[in-house]
Amino acid sequence: MSVGVIGLRRTWLALGVLVLGGCVAQHPFDLTPPVPTRPWKAPELPQYSAALSDTERHGPGDAVAVSIDSAKTYELSELIDIAERTNPETRVAWERARQAAIAAGLAEGTYYPVIAAVATGVVAHVPLPIPTTVVPGGIFTADTQFVIPALSLEWLVLDFGRRRALVDAALAQAMEANVGFNAKHQQIVFDVTRNFYALTAVRGRVSANRAALESARTLEEAAVARKQHELATLPEVLQAREETARASYELHDALAAEHDARMALLESIGIRPGASIEIVDVSQQPLPPNIDESVDQAIDRALTQRPDLIARLASVRAKEAEVRGARADYWPRVVARSAVAGNIGQLKVENSSYQSVADLQYDAGFRLEWTLFEGFERRNKVSLAESRRKEAEDELEHAKDQAVRQVWKSYNDTKVALAKQQAAAALLAASEKAWDATFESYKHGLATFPDVRESQRDLARARTLDQAARAEVWTQAAAFAFSTGDLARP
Repeated sequence: MSVGVIGLRRTWLALGVLVLGGCVAQHPFDLTPPVPTRPWKAPELPQYSAALSDTERHGPGDAVAVSIDSAKTYELSELIDIAERTNPETRVAWERARQAAIAAGLAEGTYYPVIAAVATGVVAHVPLPIPTTVVPGGIFTADTQFVIPALSLEWLVLDFGRRRALVDAALAQAMEANVGFNAKHQQIVFDVTRNFYALTAVRGRVSANRAALESARTLEEAAVARKQHELATLPEVLQAREETARASYELHDALAAEHDARMALLESIGIRPGASIEIVDVSQQPLPPNIDESVDQAIDRALTQRPDLIARLASVRAKEAEVRGARADYWPRVVARSAVAGNIGQLKVENSSYQSVADLQYDAGFRLEWTLFEGFERRNKVSLAESRRKEAEDELEHAKDQAVRQVWKSYNDTKVALAKQQAAAALLAASEKAWDATFESYKHGLATFPDVRESQRDLARARTLDQAARAEVWTQAAAFAFSTGDLARP
């Protein structure tokens, strides 16, 4: 009876596959570009475009909508808060951490028994060939109708560490995903901070160029006044106008750079470039204090809290668990099994009447599974797992070396930035005094035009350097905090 039922099922399955797959199988290349030399509009392309348009209008379902107050001036901390809530990369990392936690739950679920309810119902007519000396006509037929509901329980009692290795690997991967989530937040905080101070530097450049334009105009007015009193020549006036035009060009160039820096900042935050948002100008805020710890202290802190290093360590732990699991495959598995079922049906042979059955069937016992030889598969799995563990260990050591170098560099860069800012401030003070003195001398005929023009250019450069140095200090301070893992710690 079972052979006949299986054959009938296979026949219907084959027919279903032929009917359902015939349309695609007959013309598979209808779904591909006809030629390799031209773009192609796929049949489903308009539907996908419409779906994207609908997503653009309504937004994804789980996205966090953040309203921007156009009358408010946003500080750096507020911009970081918006970025952490709106940047889709944080939601991606969050979902990955949740998936890793679910995977750990799946691994722990292997410790529980499996209980299954199954019901089988069959109506079968089975003709079988038989010698004509037994049955006239040479065909023996049987008809059966039955239903068998069953409840089974299977419990892996002993596996010599397979499940423990699976759970340990899943928990380590969950830790890797969790610190990856924290690392993504730190990266976003750093990107926003870096772009914020890049915008600050460009704003300082704009301010310096505006001041340079005012100085150039003042110099032009002085040259024109001296020319009217026949104390200056026409070339001096023309050169003064040239300086004014140059300063105007540099101001507009700085304004364009400010626009680009603003776009980069908004992109790192995760809001649209056209958003109407006012960002505070901190070009004159007090600078951070000098670093008062040693580089060794900073390195020690980085090696214990950087999320990328913790993720590497978690990867090593997961690979160690995989090695234990591969070695456990050499040992047997002991499974406890039991089932209870009811056989409810009837059967008739040839032209006899149906005979009914309605009885209980059950079984219980243990099953020992032990693979004795499988073509060295287990040995190769152990070797592969050990190789992956060594790879993860080497990657951890390399990541540590990189972290040490990053801390060293950011530590020194921060100190150098502070020293450069002090030098830039001194240069600016000296350039302002030189400009004032030279300009006064020029108005009274005691200095030449080339002298005052060079002094004006030096002052413009000094202003730009001072603003850039101030922004660099804050950027390097953020890079140092990022390299030690201090930025946006949980």
